[in-house]
Amino acid sequence: MGCKMIFSPQAIAKTLGGASLGGLLALDGCSPQGETKPGTGTGTGPSSGGGQPPAAGQLGLRRLGRTGLLLSSVGFGAQHTRDPDLIRYAMDRGINHIETAWAYGVGRPGNSCECIGKAIAGRRDSVCLAVAYSTEFSPTSRAWLPAQFEQALRDLGTDRIDVFLWHHPGGGSINNSQLTLQQSRALVAAGERLDLMLKWKQEGKIRWCGVTAHSEQVEWLQFVAESKQYDVAVLAFNYNSPPAVEKAMEEASRAGIGLIAMKTQSPNYIEAQIGTAPDHRHALKWVLSKSYITAAIPGMTTRDQVDLNLNTMRSTV
Repeated sequence: MGCKMIFSPQAIAKTLGGASLGGLLALDGCSPQGETKPGTGTGTGPSSGGGQPPAAGQLGLRRLGRTGLLLSSVGFGAQHTRDPDLIRYAMDRGINHIETAWAYGVGRPGNSCECIGKAIAGRRDSVCLAVAYSTEFSPTSRAWLPAQFEQALRDLGTDRIDVFLWHHPGGGSINNSQLTLQQSRALVAAGERLDLMLKWKQEGKIRWCGVTAHSEQVEWLQFVAESKQYDVAVLAFNYNSPPAVEKAMEEASRAGIGLIAMKTQSPNYIEAQIGTAPDHRHALKWVLSKSYITAAIPGMTTRDQVDLNLNTMRSTV
């Protein structure tokens, strides 16, 4: 059960007549107009060569729930990355989606969104962008939602976000928020925040909407699955996750929710360390083996990490 969908080279050739990865994204709504396709090496620097791009079937593309987006089963978690060449290196080798948050380094030179913007310049239509935004700032704050949204667009060098995410609304237990779960849900169920999100969606500035959950995952999965406004959930999920979370993910997947896993190789993720699992490859492979998971977004800051994650992804195809 679940939303996992892996495409073989033969099936893709038969169905699409040998369409490229960029074409696959275009067919499913991620790329309205073709620009540079992943792997064509149009950038500069070490990542511009990249050897031969992988065949589409080697990428383990999976459908993101009812959104129809086709994602490589490993995406790029860009929280700690400040090297555009590294992101291009990953894109050249088949990674077609990037996840970040407005709060990751905002206000400092080389923040995450600026880094991604440099990496995808000229290649925007060959990658899906998921960006998370903070919910608790009030309308009188400089960081009120419209300021976050417009700043992220400027830094990314784009006019649209493919997946708009609420960044663990209310904070839950991760940052000792004073809001209850019920109050946190209310923030994104109705009111000014939801109205802004729906306005931007109507204007074409965002395509799909979702929530990230670092804690209280079962409750947030139920919220998203029952909502008519959200189609994606990004969860902290790894081999230390309790069975109840797995069950809730399966149920959400059956309801058409696209599921993306973060913290896959960092079971002690609250320590904000990249990769604290004893065996990174097996930890990632365990997550990718779950049929209800569309993709994982491990954090990557070196080429060795990119290569390890890509090799693991290909071994699961």
